[in-house]
Parts: sequence; structure tokens; C-alpha cells
Amino acid sequence: MNGPGHYALGATAGLVWAQAGELSGWQALVAVPVAAGTSYAALSPDIDGTQLWKLADRFLPDEWLGDSGPMRHRGITHFWGLYLALSLALYNVRPDWWWVGGAVLAGWWSHLLGDFLVGAPGQGRGPGIPVMPWWGHVGLGARCGGWIEGAWAVVVPLAVLVWVTAWHVTGTPQPWTTLATS
Repeated sequence: MNGPGHYALGATAGLVWAQAGELSGWQALVAVPVAAGTSYAALSPDIDGTQLWKLADRFLPDEWLGDSGPMRHRGITHFWGLYLALSLALYNVRPDWWWVGGAVLAGWWSHLLGDFLVGAPGQGRGPGIPVMPWWGHVGLGARCGGWIEGAWAVVVPLAVLVWVTAWHVTGTPQPWTTLATS
């Protein structure tokens, strides 16, 4: 997925995080741009495309680990298990800034979702993101920059906005609030 699509999904993930984390208004105003900002480029799983990462990859002999090594594009930085471990650590430790960490993680999770939906095969790997630390890629494999990417970048945010608005207009408790009290 290209930048605009990642940013749209990242902002949407920030909005979902603001709802799920039951953030205050000012926290939500911070969380949405933080999630968008960490959904693409050097602050996202695409750190593996930066010049410094590529330089390190040239000098580190990670290829001997197989499947072009963990440092390739959509390698270890796109492994869902890494973000699950970080999410669980944040949830269990819950420092004072937990809500900012949640926004960062929302941006990262949205990036993985975007690359799962729109991530064509290439560089000796399959489409999408790795199921294992840097191999066994799975995804829908749509072409980056194509009409499917554009549709996902519009449909997903609109669906979330309708969902958030519906919850607020009807005053219905969020599903996770109901589950937490039962």
C-alpha cells in the first residue's frame, strides 16, 4: 500500500483506538494524528525501506537465516507477532502514557492491515505480510497504487466513521464496555 492509503487507514485506526481506549477528547485529538504518522514511512513497519536500514542490511549477514533474511522489505518489521507482543506488553504494564503507545500501535497495526490487503508479491516473497517472523507471506495481493487500494483507503475509513457516529448518536454502549462489565 502506498502512503495516502496507509495514512487514511492509520487515521482511521487512531479513531478506532480513541473509541476502544475510551480516550478523552484531547487524547483523541492527539491519538488520531499519532496513529496516522506511525502508519507509513520511517516511523512505521516500513522502516525497512530507509537508507539506514538498507545500509545495515548490507553489512549484516542475515541472508544465511533463509528466505532473504529478516531485514528484507516486509521481513521482520512486518511480522504481526512483534506487534502482538508489544500490544500485550503495553496492556499489561500500562504506564501513564499508555494511550499514546496505543495510538502508535494502532498506526502500526493499520500498516500491517494495509499491506495484507494491498501488498503484491515481490523480492522473492509472496503477497501480504509474513505469518512467520520473515517468511510465509499471506495477503490478498492487490497491486499497490491500483483501484483496489484506492477503494480500501476510502471504504474502510467511511465505514468506521459511520460506525463511530452511529454509536454516538444512538448512545449505545460500546461492545467492549458491555463485555468488561459482565
